[in-house]
Amino acid sequence: MGASIVGVRNKFKRAEDHLAELQGSIQRWGTAVAEREPFTIDHQFERKRVVIRHGKVSPNDPAWPLIVGDIIHNLRSALDHLVCQLAVLNGNDVSCCDGTHFPICVHKSDFRKADKRLKKLISPEAFALIEDLQPYKAADEGKRPIAALLWAVHKLDIIDKHRTLLVVGKLFRATDLAYTLDGGTPTSIDIDKSWRPLEDGTEIASIDLSTVPFKAGAENKMRMQGGTEAQVFIYETGCGCDGQEVGKVMLACMSRVSDIIGQFESRCFPS
Repeated sequence: MGASIVGVRNKFKRAEDHLAELQGSIQRWGTAVAEREPFTIDHQFERKRVVIRHGKVSPNDPAWPLIVGDIIHNLRSALDHLVCQLAVLNGNDVSCCDGTHFPICVHKSDFRKADKRLKKLISPEAFALIEDLQPYKAADEGKRPIAALLWAVHKLDIIDKHRTLLVVGKLFRATDLAYTLDGGTPTSIDIDKSWRPLEDGTEIASIDLSTVPFKAGAENKMRMQGGTEAQVFIYETGCGCDGQEVGKVMLACMSRVSDIIGQFESRCFPS
């Protein structure tokens, strides 16, 4: 069989399928928090204040770290498969692929150790492109090699092989809050929109009632409306994605790998 990019694309497509699964799970979790665990309202009349808090928070889905691992493994596998096809494209039998992989290094010396066999299997152009993509090259631009997305793919794949990735869904932020009096026009309230720990009873907003224009002698029906956003974060990876939203990290890693596949497809494989 001749060299083909099809298998590489299929493995990347599998990563896309897992990402859709992750996004759907996180969205359902966020919806469950809103529907099953309503907010509580603490009326502090003596302080002329109302405090809105979270009720009971839904637990994390234990499948999240596993799905993230599946995404990363398919991205890493797509890159390794790419190297195999580059070797076949250069006239080698597919059996040569048993020990090949796409090197990803944060130190130039590590790349030099990994490139000896690879250099004999693929074309000089393909080898040069792989070298240009190495995370250690980021240092030449004043950036941290460990922050490179390609390094994140490599490191997360290693972590997933040996332990469960630490994926935490315990942060939220308020998105908006408003009140209406007697069915009138909603009045927006300034709130803290920073990310905060999502725990049972966490304060969402505190409203100073002394600023609300209640009408003397009227029934003064006051209603609150607003929203919060809950997100799932990733920690303890040792690379640049620590403390970031896991969905955004996966999207960024996929975008990087897709770009790499596209570069090799346009420059090395016949159309």
